[in-house]
Amino acid sequence: MNNSATGRIQSVINKTNARIGTNPKAGGTQVSVIVPNWNGLRFIGMCLDSLKRSTFDDFEVIVVDNGSVDGSRELMEEKYSWIRLLKLPENLGFAVACNRGIQAAKGRYICLLNNDIEVEPDWLTELYQGMERHPECGMGTTKMMFLDQRDVFYNTGDLFHAWSAGGGRGQGEKDIGQYENEDFVFGACAGAGIYRRELFDQIGVFDEDFFIFAEDVDLNMRSQLQGFQTVYLPKAKVYHIGTATVGLYSDRYVFLCKRNDVLVLIKNFSLKMYCKNFLSILKHQLEDIKYFSYRGQGIVLLKSKLEALKMLFPMLVRRFRIQCSRTIPDTDIEKIIITE
Repeated sequence: MNNSATGRIQSVINKTNARIGTNPKAGGTQVSVIVPNWNGLRFIGMCLDSLKRSTFDDFEVIVVDNGSVDGSRELMEEKYSWIRLLKLPENLGFAVACNRGIQAAKGRYICLLNNDIEVEPDWLTELYQGMERHPECGMGTTKMMFLDQRDVFYNTGDLFHAWSAGGGRGQGEKDIGQYENEDFVFGACAGAGIYRRELFDQIGVFDEDFFIFAEDVDLNMRSQLQGFQTVYLPKAKVYHIGTATVGLYSDRYVFLCKRNDVLVLIKNFSLKMYCKNFLSILKHQLEDIKYFSYRGQGIVLLKSKLEALKMLFPMLVRRFRIQCSRTIPDTDIEKIIITE
């Protein structure tokens, strides 16, 4: 990151510290861990029990419950009195739950954690220390392994493809030591990421119209456009079930993912980047039609695109604001996305 970008970030940090009365070196809650939950009775206990074993001693846990009806809310009230439980009246979505947690959080840093994740005892310590070492970074990301295959990677930092789809670096690879070094990556997976409070102050929180899926891809791109970097912190380790709530390639999963991929593209690409990557975008849209039609989900895919079209006007308004406030040129963005 260049000196001017670092200076802008430090300015926001100073203003935020002054506003909330928190000295970066002392006082105040250091980390707020936000866990969105919706009908997570099967695994929320695993998640909270692992946080209870944390070696880090200055954090709070906020569980934002999205109107659960499976008994998970009652379980938390009975067994986990040490958490803060925010009760939403119905399932308002992952993005809304994250935002309500961010608004309620007291910490200098915000950690987002999926309810189907088990964390290592030193997870928070490694994230906190990593962000302290990297003041140029707006967020940090975790070494995520599969819960049932603990030597197989789920995510070591988010990727971004030029046809507007996110991805997990290293997903499905067996761990042979290839992701042991700290590195700068495109963005953090919101399933187990850490964020500076001032990042949200500057670029805004998650887009609630996304509901769930790709809301972190959108945030990652907005972060990059404002000059924030993301650091991968390999010593911060978690174990993830993955899409446990919605179900991998369920109709709901396909609808939301494919709709939200389009929304990310509308909001964050400049006209020049649209033109440069048009053939790649078209190719992958056609491949999606072929693949999901073969799976019997062609109508689901069509509905996702029609829904994205219905949302075009508000997304264009947000796009205007994003493109007017960006500080990083396309040439820098092109260096960190995957093209064909």
